[in-house]
Amino acid sequence: MPQESLRIVVCGDESVGKSSIINYFIRESFPNQIQKVLPPITISINDYYSSIEEYTSESEKVATALRRRKKSKSTFERGQEKILKYLPVTTIIDTACTDLPELQKELKRANVIWLIYTDHYTYERVSLYWLPMFRSLGINLPVIVCSNKCDLIVPKLKWEAMDHEEFTPLINEFKEIESCVRCSAKTGYNIVEAFYLCQRSITHPISPIFDAKEGNLKPLAVKAFRRIFTLSDTDQDGYLDFKEFAELHRKCFGKEFSEVDFQRVLRTLSRTLLPMNEKERETVSEDGFVLLNKIYCQRGRHETAWGILRSFNYTNTLTLEDDFLHPEIDVNPLSSVELSPVGFKFFVDLFIKFDKDNDGGLSNKELANLFAPTPGVPKLWTELQFPSSVVCNESGYVTLQGWLAQWCLSTFLDYKVTLEYLAYLGFDNGSSIKALKITKPHRKRQRQGKVYRLAVNDRNVFSCFILGASNSGKSSLLDLFVNGTFIESYTSTTNPRMCAKDIELRGGKQCYLILEELGHKVEENLTPQRLEHCDVVCYAYDSSDPDSFQYLVDLRSRHSETLDQIPAVFVALKADLDKQQQRSDVQPENYTRDLFLNSPLHISSTWTSSLHELFSQLVDAAKNPITATPGLDVDVNYEQQETMKRYLMVGSAISVMSLVSLWIWKSSLQSSNS
Repeated sequence: MPQESLRIVVCGDESVGKSSIINYFIRESFPNQIQKVLPPITISINDYYSSIEEYTSESEKVATALRRRKKSKSTFERGQEKILKYLPVTTIIDTACTDLPELQKELKRANVIWLIYTDHYTYERVSLYWLPMFRSLGINLPVIVCSNKCDLIVPKLKWEAMDHEEFTPLINEFKEIESCVRCSAKTGYNIVEAFYLCQRSITHPISPIFDAKEGNLKPLAVKAFRRIFTLSDTDQDGYLDFKEFAELHRKCFGKEFSEVDFQRVLRTLSRTLLPMNEKERETVSEDGFVLLNKIYCQRGRHETAWGILRSFNYTNTLTLEDDFLHPEIDVNPLSSVELSPVGFKFFVDLFIKFDKDNDGGLSNKELANLFAPTPGVPKLWTELQFPSSVVCNESGYVTLQGWLAQWCLSTFLDYKVTLEYLAYLGFDNGSSIKALKITKPHRKRQRQGKVYRLAVNDRNVFSCFILGASNSGKSSLLDLFVNGTFIESYTSTTNPRMCAKDIELRGGKQCYLILEELGHKVEENLTPQRLEHCDVVCYAYDSSDPDSFQYLVDLRSRHSETLDQIPAVFVALKADLDKQQQRSDVQPENYTRDLFLNSPLHISSTWTSSLHELFSQLVDAAKNPITATPGLDVDVNYEQQETMKRYLMVGSAISVMSLVSLWIWKSSLQSSNS
């Protein structure tokens, strides 16, 4: 998330040049005289490439940009200008070491500490006084250590030896030190760079990704870079060739990447990554990619590593941005959420990409590789007993048909899971919301004292509850629905079970049907809230069991107020067995006739055509509820008549408006003529 304000607190012993450094950064000049402590200077986002107007010493003022500052711009370009996103405003706070209460107050409000020393004495005070004091105050902030007055050290070649001698022990002992730099407030040497290091410690912090003491990337950083590699390896061969690496570079930095640049990267890795096979000499392996980012951090180029991480929406804590994982989407409670064509295409491409053996199914290994950039198979899928919830091949591997059905099922149940996994899996077509479609809210009307739902035209996913007595064949129906196979053994379904599959309707149009068996929790699930998202109820009974149908009669009488509003289809299972007279107050055919519904469909596991007819009837009832609402006697031409009435009303309104417009036009003509 963007930082609302960055406070840089400049501190150090007396006379080390704190105020002079700030003054040179603001005015690009070294004053002969300067006040002891400067007021806070606030730099807006537009001031980063500009010089600053003179400030007033009596009170805190917000500085205003005057002219462009080329040196500063080149420095920020080195950070890919992503600082603009993560750093809106920066305030520089000057302090006096003699005013300890005020100093400690500012340190506790700081985001980064700019600690300055000049000579051997003040250098020793860095490790003996200043850094221990920060720790004693409970301050855990990045510290930029700056050696000022380097213009007094001649020649410059001596600086490099002193840098190693002075900086290395400090960095090794104090992990809060992000960077060390040598500068001069008199000549302006490295002043802008030191300021940039302060900003970079917040926008591109080294501590979350690199352990300077160990000289290695931290585990979370390694995990993040491996995920990025997997998403960038479009052909899933375990290597990034020039085309893949150039595309990654363009995505992260917005610049083209040449073959010469790629060869330079390969030479860098060849000097470090040993031994190398022939493939690794021409491409970048996963280990090589991790090593490359380690080299960036070792060389102080961790803004490059962060450029890669930021492009894949990682935060400073190396977690994915919450807005990226969970984008806001407004869904009406009476609407449903489905995959859009963009979403279907993404999941089809994903399946093809990871089906390496082209056998039409995702094996356990291929599925593991596919979910490698994610926390694993969604918990929702585990609860749905995936992959048994969808179509699988003979080996038990999910097919493309089942893969798409599973995503339709999870999107229908909890679209937030789909949004989250679209982000994890590398959806790169703008916001992941584009992969979803929100349907129109379903509406209700009343006729003949009965409440019914209006027809559905924009939905492709429908939910069906299967209700019936124990051992009536509900589980077998789900098995037949998904796999087309019948299982002889009987196991009572305790917990709800759901399956999803695509159904081809008359005319060739395709939709998805979700069947849910409620198990022993029937009464708990027949609530108005649950039934609101149920599109059709399938009432199933065993035609060979004389006591099976009475269960449905009793169930419907207990929940008539809610169930009578849901479209219904009755089905007689096990039709291949001897049909029995039902021990019920009313026989199934008479019962359905009294409800103005079709007679029960008789189906069997051996009658394939009857199964397809059942699933088609379920979808038809869900799409056109008025034709299957219990107790509603509807003329077959009723909806056509209602539609014609609406057209006539609209036509009449248009005619009236046309006549009024014509009258106004004629009146205006008469007025102008007169």
